[in-house]
Amino acid sequence: MTVRILGSGTIAGKINRNCSGYLVDKCLLLDCGPGIWRALDSSGSELRLINDVIISHFHVDHTSDLIVLLWARHVLDIGKEQVFSIFGPPGVKDWYKKLAAAHDDWLGEMLVEIHELSGRKMKVGDYTIKTLPTFHTFNSICIRITDPFNKSLFYSGDSGWNENLIEIADSCDMAVIEAAVSPENTAPDHLSSRLAAKIAHQATVKRLILTHFYPEVFDHDPLREARKEYGGDITIARDGLTVDF
Repeated sequence: MTVRILGSGTIAGKINRNCSGYLVDKCLLLDCGPGIWRALDSSGSELRLINDVIISHFHVDHTSDLIVLLWARHVLDIGKEQVFSIFGPPGVKDWYKKLAAAHDDWLGEMLVEIHELSGRKMKVGDYTIKTLPTFHTFNSICIRITDPFNKSLFYSGDSGWNENLIEIADSCDMAVIEAAVSPENTAPDHLSSRLAAKIAHQATVKRLILTHFYPEVFDHDPLREARKEYGGDITIARDGLTVDF
């Protein structure tokens, strides 16, 4: 399995990073925030291969470039030929309906299917998907992806400390976990690098990628903080990084 980090930052900016977006095996997109369309285009990603996207929650720093991606498929005459499937938490169908209502008729001409993820296992292309709530928002989810070779990837989306993350991440080959805030920040809806590493330790994941940084994170040393809780392989995400596992 391969993960390309398209966006490892947040809406706060100041650290020259796109917002949330990750491309799995060149075909499955996890979140699609500001800057992700440009990251796909500049990296040479083939749009015809990307026919599935999973949305962790509806905040704009995770979703705003979805409409840009759909517009690109329309302009390039892909959208009428290939089905584009959007998977998301409960409420995604209503959310997409409102999104579509805000745009012209071109969006209604696209082959788009919407699927709600509500905890049960589900097939997305060649992958098996499992989700649980994170309570960052009333319907936000974390996601486990397993490929046909039984390689597994965990994506936290946005979350504070939550036992569901440990359950879903259990023994994963790779965990991509948000580390948005500094150790001094006790916000209940985000993790620090140390808390993200604690989740990785308790879930016994094989490798950890820390991501989704606010600028305050780099007032400290996120790698050093994470090392206090997790002794495995840790990567500080950067835009454009590709990781094979």
